[in-house]
Amino acid sequence: MELRLIIFLVILHYVSGHYQLCENNTKVTRSCTTQILGVGHSDVNSCKVEYIPPNSADCTDNFGPMSSNSHIGGVKLKPYILPYTAVHDNRTIYSVNYTVLNITFSNIKWKTMKFRFQNHKNVESHCRNIVISNEVTINDQSVLYYDCYWSLMDGNYNGHSHILDFEATDDSVVNRGQYYFNIPSAQMLSSTTTESDWKPFIYIENLTSSMKLHIMPPPAQLKIMAYQINIMKECDKGTQCNETVKNTTVKLMNNSQEVTYDYSWPIKAGSYYFVVKPIHDKCRSGQVECQFVKSPKIVISVQAHQTLNICIASITALVVATLFAYYIVLRVIRRYWCKEYGQEIPPPTKVLVIYSPANRLHAECVASFVTYLRSEYGIDVMYDGDISSTSHGDPYYWAEEAMKVASHIVYIVGPAENTNLYNNIYDKPINAHTNVDVLLLSLLKAVRASRCQKDIMNVFFEHSNGPVPVETKHDKVFFLLKDWQKLIAYLSKNLLPKKQIMRTEKGKCFLEDLSRAKKLLNGRSDDVIVRCEKNFVEKKVLL
Repeated sequence: MELRLIIFLVILHYVSGHYQLCENNTKVTRSCTTQILGVGHSDVNSCKVEYIPPNSADCTDNFGPMSSNSHIGGVKLKPYILPYTAVHDNRTIYSVNYTVLNITFSNIKWKTMKFRFQNHKNVESHCRNIVISNEVTINDQSVLYYDCYWSLMDGNYNGHSHILDFEATDDSVVNRGQYYFNIPSAQMLSSTTTESDWKPFIYIENLTSSMKLHIMPPPAQLKIMAYQINIMKECDKGTQCNETVKNTTVKLMNNSQEVTYDYSWPIKAGSYYFVVKPIHDKCRSGQVECQFVKSPKIVISVQAHQTLNICIASITALVVATLFAYYIVLRVIRRYWCKEYGQEIPPPTKVLVIYSPANRLHAECVASFVTYLRSEYGIDVMYDGDISSTSHGDPYYWAEEAMKVASHIVYIVGPAENTNLYNNIYDKPINAHTNVDVLLLSLLKAVRASRCQKDIMNVFFEHSNGPVPVETKHDKVFFLLKDWQKLIAYLSKNLLPKKQIMRTEKGKCFLEDLSRAKKLLNGRSDDVIVRCEKNFVEKKVLL
């Protein structure tokens, strides 16, 4: 009996003191000096909690637009149970558990903190202003608690949606923050609650471009393994439905720490909210129904959405404009400062030649055709005769790489199949590798199905009367030698004659001779030195 009396007196003392600190009276000085600086400091002006009338302009309208709150420090919400014992008719004693909401300001970087609690359905607000003197030096370990927003004073608001707006000022820098939350019942915070009944306390931090979900740790006796989080969107007006925008599962690594989850603002404007479901063994196995809790709804307005779109569009336009300006400057520099720009030679066309090596005479014609294109026109031609000169000597690796880098595919049609049956000295094939043409055609078939576009054509020699494969049957056709100029122009991508000639060493020497002759015959007869970098061309000096 004596122990119960002591507890009763302690609770009464706490509640009476709480009334004095949180009294709604502008004449009462409420000091927070001892809490932020310690018991040894008694100057009430070092830290003050100012009361702002709920219907005043400072409380209702004097909060600026949303901005970054990264320089405020820590602002955390945490509900707890406050047991309250009352006496009725001077005889009956009853006790009630109230949910008290605590705000913890940590790592304080501000001098003035104005904040407002507001119920969604109640116009009247709860506003306070915390002022820290400029003469006070605060370190990173500073902590300030405020828990005057509780049911005993402002009515029973358990389960109702609330908003916490706060604005921190340090000299001229203003940082703005906003939290949405529902205050849970005292049962959810009790040490006797079970996993089957428990619902977590959650609140949403509304940032400039995202929403951050905060989930309070479960009571110590509960074994919660994870949280299933769903981001929901209400459908358009006139319909009663909810759309799941995103869902995820967050595993708990430590049951004593708060869990946070960031979600960037959605593309569409509308009303959004979180649904959090705690996962435990009985819930996962289906023994009991999984509990869940819904957050307050946050309305993403059209203006905020348009602002985000305008920001993204502006950044994109700036990047494109910068790249275009860089391209123009580069062209100007190369045009007027680089002497060799006019003589720039485009890289040679990469051409892959496919043919059937069944007939040796036809294979020799193909080899001569490839050699001529390489030496006289500087075209980078690839065919199966190159396999033996590779380091690996593997036909499949060579075919896969050649098909990948080639921009033009040429299939050279061979003679009729009956010409391959004669036994003569040409029966033995030139190349040791067989069926390379079949492999290349299969790869070509796969390339057609992809988005990689290649120029494909068929070339007929005068003896080509054999079948055209299905893979190239509907592509361009060139008959040699009648269409020789058309074929060269097509493979050279209509390159100017001078640049086409410069692709070979012989062509370079020819153009250098022309240039030397032009200088000698049209200008002064100075010494001219001509160098042709080729083994069979000697160094010539003309005086």
